[in-house]
Amino acid sequence: MKILIVEDEFALADALRDRLMQEKYEVDIANDGTTGYDMCMTGAYDIIIMDGMLPGKDGIEIIYEMRKAGVTTPVLMLTARSDLMDKLKGLDAGADDYMTKPFEVEELLARLRALIRRNYGKEENVLTVGNLKLDRKNASLVNTEDNQTISLAGKEFKILEYFMDNPGQALTREQISERIWGHEDNVEYNNVEVYVSFIRRKLKFLKANVKIRAVRGVGYRLDVEETAS
Repeated sequence: MKILIVEDEFALADALRDRLMQEKYEVDIANDGTTGYDMCMTGAYDIIIMDGMLPGKDGIEIIYEMRKAGVTTPVLMLTARSDLMDKLKGLDAGADDYMTKPFEVEELLARLRALIRRNYGKEENVLTVGNLKLDRKNASLVNTEDNQTISLAGKEFKILEYFMDNPGQALTREQISERIWGHEDNVEYNNVEVYVSFIRRKLKFLKANVKIRAVRGVGYRLDVEETAS
């Protein structure tokens, strides 16, 4: 589960990121509204925690423009604006929940879990596609037919998890790169191809009936091979 924090208070953003990472979330930060808007519009995040008052672009404006553009990522507003009218503006703009500062971290975590359940269902520790089972807790991949197991390195695990969360769906190289590396400046365009190649080798080793196929002009898609009857 990947979370974006759009917050201009650096200390708060860093502290919140550290706490969320303890809960095994992946977290990126944007410290101004302009950067936050660009990152929100990628659709690469599962949840967004959005401050209301931001330099460059207001949080409510960002949410409104996201919804207008068809970006459906759930948004939890976390802001010092506590007036009823401010809450109504945030919710009417498209926010899914609203918390005011100061706040209790445990309540925020509970609200995030509620958003996840509401929008994605209960998050399971195990993903299964075809004859493959991916264990999120220990980053291991198992052939369910013969129990052959292999470990995945960090980026391999995250990419395959992304594919297995979206089986049969074509994912662009840009979507994968944004999801895994975010806005890192040193990411090479062919990194996605390199890691897909690593994963393919492991799928072959496991004799998986799941394949990562290239989709010409788009990117890649995870498919389950049909067996002959």
